[in-house]
Amino acid sequence: MLASLAKLAEKLKQQKMDASKLRRQNERALKEAVSLRRHSTSGLKRLERHLENDREQLTDINVGFNQILARKESLERLAKSAQERLLKEMEAKDQAEIDIANADSEDTKSGAQYRLDIANEKIQELEEEIKLREKSVQKVEQEIIDYRKSQESATRKINKETKSKPMLVTQLKESQVDSEKFQKKLQASAKREENANKALAKVNAKLEELVAKK
Repeated sequence: MLASLAKLAEKLKQQKMDASKLRRQNERALKEAVSLRRHSTSGLKRLERHLENDREQLTDINVGFNQILARKESLERLAKSAQERLLKEMEAKDQAEIDIANADSEDTKSGAQYRLDIANEKIQELEEEIKLREKSVQKVEQEIIDYRKSQESATRKINKETKSKPMLVTQLKESQVDSEKFQKKLQASAKREENANKALAKVNAKLEELVAKK
């Protein structure tokens, strides 16, 4: 009887050690799964914030880009209009010069000279205006290049973040499943350890009782 109980005690002691080892393993696995889940959750939230901010930034860039395109079109229209008016003034100048050359009286010559002076003055003004318009267009064209670079950069960033999202979502789902799985395993191994402890305590108590009766 005593030898049988001692053998049983050794067996239960081993079961307790095995159950304790398994419980610690499950505790570590659960801790890792929970840590990964938290990391995935925070990473996903951070990614969502970045995506929202980057999309808003891209929207702002697109608005600015459309505005600068409209500004360029307006400047080009103004430059074209100035060119058309310049041609008319140059025609008026040529006509005035012809009229001066062909004038048969001082009054006619004086009137043609007046028209020539006005045409020269307007030509000078229009040439200055055209130069300013052309400089403005060049400046806007550079701004358009800069906006396009910003668009491309923001779009690449959004695409990169969008591609990384499914991986984080999958990682989060897997870590949630693992957390639940190892939680159940931990509870089972803890229960097994508890049962082994109780059984071992009973056997040890019985052994002490038998030894005391000798």
